[in-house]
Amino acid sequence: MKNLTPALGTILLASAGIVSAQQPSATFASFNDWLTSDAKGVRIGADGKLRLAPGLRRVGTLPEGVVWAAVPDGSGGAYLSAGNEGKLFHYTAGQVKPLAQVKGGIVFAMARLGQDLIVAPSGENKLFRVTPGGEVKPFADIDARLVWAMAVDGTELVLAGGGEKGAALVLAREGHSRKLAELPEETAFTALASDGKGGYYLGSHGRGLVLHYTGVRTGDRMETLMATGFEEVRALVVEGGEVFAGATNGLSSKFASGSLERREGYLAEPGTTTKSAVIRLDKDRVPQTLWQSAQNQIFALTAWNGQLLVGTGNRSRLFALPLSEKARGESPFSALQDLGAAQATAFLRVGSDLMVVASNPAELHLLNESQATDGTIESRVLKASPLADWGRAYVEAETPQGTGVEFQFRTGSTETPDGTWSPWTPPLLSGERPHVAPARFAQFRLKLASTRGGATPSVEGVRVHWANRNLAPLWESVDIMPPGLVVTRTAPPDDIGIERVPLETQKLIPALAYAGSEKRSFRRGAQAFFFHVADPNGDQLEFGLRLLPESGAPIELEKAWKERFFTFDTLAVPDGKYRLEITASDAPSQPLNTALTSTLRTAPFLIDHTPPVITELTATPEVDGVRVRFTARDQTSVLKEAALSADGDAWVQVAPDTRIFDTKEATFNVLVPRARIKGSRVLVKVTDLSNNEQTATVAIGEVKKK
Repeated sequence: MKNLTPALGTILLASAGIVSAQQPSATFASFNDWLTSDAKGVRIGADGKLRLAPGLRRVGTLPEGVVWAAVPDGSGGAYLSAGNEGKLFHYTAGQVKPLAQVKGGIVFAMARLGQDLIVAPSGENKLFRVTPGGEVKPFADIDARLVWAMAVDGTELVLAGGGEKGAALVLAREGHSRKLAELPEETAFTALASDGKGGYYLGSHGRGLVLHYTGVRTGDRMETLMATGFEEVRALVVEGGEVFAGATNGLSSKFASGSLERREGYLAEPGTTTKSAVIRLDKDRVPQTLWQSAQNQIFALTAWNGQLLVGTGNRSRLFALPLSEKARGESPFSALQDLGAAQATAFLRVGSDLMVVASNPAELHLLNESQATDGTIESRVLKASPLADWGRAYVEAETPQGTGVEFQFRTGSTETPDGTWSPWTPPLLSGERPHVAPARFAQFRLKLASTRGGATPSVEGVRVHWANRNLAPLWESVDIMPPGLVVTRTAPPDDIGIERVPLETQKLIPALAYAGSEKRSFRRGAQAFFFHVADPNGDQLEFGLRLLPESGAPIELEKAWKERFFTFDTLAVPDGKYRLEITASDAPSQPLNTALTSTLRTAPFLIDHTPPVITELTATPEVDGVRVRFTARDQTSVLKEAALSADGDAWVQVAPDTRIFDTKEATFNVLVPRARIKGSRVLVKVTDLSNNEQTATVAIGEVKKK
């Protein structure tokens, strides 16, 4: 509570040091800094360095949204299962053509047996043979409703899937099948890879197990090698005697429904746990997690060109993990390519190249060992608060002879770049200011290029600077509290008894204790205010406060008040109408020459600390009791209530002759019943709107003028 006279001191003092105004900037130097960027032909290393990636080109598209399975056709092409109705396609000679449609649901698994294709549509408990000409024939009945993976073993097929009793491993040949093993504790076997010795490694759904089946010729023995801690093992790769498992959560329900998400944002929701991991089992079957992600789910794995490639969703980004331990020590992983679709669902060898199958949209891409000659990466969208002047960017890059890096910039007013954004600027030098209009959003693009085979530029980091345009604070309102309410941050002053506090004010003082972060109490003559004001930039605010009388000079109360509430002692100023002028300033968060202010004046409020006057008080005996008459008047406020006591104990509320308290002066004529009178005197009390109170007493039968 602020007092106008230094001699009376202050009840509430607050101070805060000036907050340094640091201009925003964004640094792109680590892998996570580039995580939400869109990269095409650019490899993002685990160390955050950008280099040109292996060459990638799209070679085909499918009319269906999702490709579920793919196998080579033996002639440089591929057979593909797509959509939810058992549709099969053939990619050959650079074209995708419809092949056939099989009865049943989604075909999750296929294998090529001789020149024919063996497929397992979901829910049918059957295998079908599809000839190169598209003729569909029954092949065998099987004890598995869903087949997730299939491998050729001579003239027979090994099927990994799920049946009525859980995970099932089935051996099938034309016209016949039998169950090799089952695991009731798991829902299904979801991945299958040969161990090269007649046995198979299996991945399961349920507890995400990696298992080893020794094979028909070696004893039909099933052994659990590892529980990954994930829901399922979606892909397995055996390379150099080691087993690599792609474990993931939350895929099975999407596969079963035949619906994979469209491409979505990269960042995980708050509280999201790990979605997937690549786990290696070395030759001694010791597990080691090589890579994990909270954003990506694993759809496919393959070994290629000394690396383990990981196909992920929902950004169709390919990750590369070196197969050799020495190479992993130098660079444990990299984001190799982004297909621009939602999921990378399968890999196929095509000579020395690698076919990568994408879904949503369904596309075929060829990845080759030769390095791309150019690539681009677009940063995440930078956001000002709320508008910015965009400044210089500094690019740290190594550019061997024959290579180069270009930097470009653009701005816009929508969070997602669209046609309303500015065009990309011409290439800028590192440290050159972009000539763009102030805007809320911005983005930069890097172009990496090489005219020499094998040579690549390397970008080590980018730092972008900008200055948010300062906007003045925005006032909503100021709450004027009832007279007498004291609001403090620290301990309140000594309070008078709660029974003396007006009822409407008591409701604002929860037991005279804490109410939010401040404390509330009551003191005669106090006047409190609450400020409702916001700053568009989120700046810290301070307030200049002046008391404005109806006439006369303003009275300065505070120059740099830091709280959103204020209380001052009105006893030092005369009665009358006043306004409070509050000037909000963002100076604590802004440089001296950019700080802005915004001023609000409150509605008029009354300062009144003079109690009413009671005159012409009489108490005349009558037959039925005592007639009490008096007049009450106040110089400033309307009268609010009156009461009398004729027994020296209880107060009884009384109304004026007009029955309404709506004037500064009122007369009272009250007959007090004989039963309420216990003494020889009557006490009356009158209160005005400012809670000023006056009392007077008169002996029964006495006339008292004042």
